[in-house]
Amino acid sequence: MKDISEGIRARLGLENPFDTYVHDPSRIDRQGWNSRHGFFEVAIEAAAPRLIIELGVWKGMSSIHMAEIVKARGLGAEILAVDTWLGSSNHLAKPGRREELHPVDGYPSVYRTFLANVVDAGHQDVIVPLPMDGNSAAYALNKLGVKAGVIHIDASHEYASCLADLRNYWPLLADDGILIADDYGSWPGVSRAVCEFAAEVDRPLFGSMSKALLPKSPTLGFDLKVTRKRSYRRGDK
Repeated sequence: MKDISEGIRARLGLENPFDTYVHDPSRIDRQGWNSRHGFFEVAIEAAAPRLIIELGVWKGMSSIHMAEIVKARGLGAEILAVDTWLGSSNHLAKPGRREELHPVDGYPSVYRTFLANVVDAGHQDVIVPLPMDGNSAAYALNKLGVKAGVIHIDASHEYASCLADLRNYWPLLADDGILIADDYGSWPGVSRAVCEFAAEVDRPLFGSMSKALLPKSPTLGFDLKVTRKRSYRRGDK
């Protein structure tokens, strides 16, 4: 895996938003989906990453959970949080959903909620925001030779866009890394894209409630205990 001892923020030439951010506790909102799924701990324990990339961050709850895990294990890892913070297609297509973006002068302000949550959790030392669309971010990171031990894909729920995300971020995954696909089994487009991609790269797929693991190494696999844990609604994000 490529050495990132200098820090991903320095490598990318990013400013630190937490240096100037004035914490607003009223913006704290810990709402999220599948943010504490057991696969995060499984992947991080297996890969021992120095860098984690999360595509599709929303209010930061998955990033925060992963920060808790890497700190508890003393990994010294960083989490590069990639999102536009402009919402998904559902925030336009479904009545009433746009209010969730808390528009200010017509522009979504969820990024402010993300910052407030990260500071409230005390993980601004390991979470590095990258406000950019996923395709552009993948292109730039690949050009810069960035590799991550764990990549969590939780962006578009549409088949074509999800498949593109998987294809764009797979080259950024270290040879011993693990990709986590969110919404597997709960969004038909995502499930189709993840299954097709696993076949495309000829790798085993390990699925659970709303997430799937896809290891980069063809020799890495997992034994999963199957239990009926809870029910869920399909496509309820």
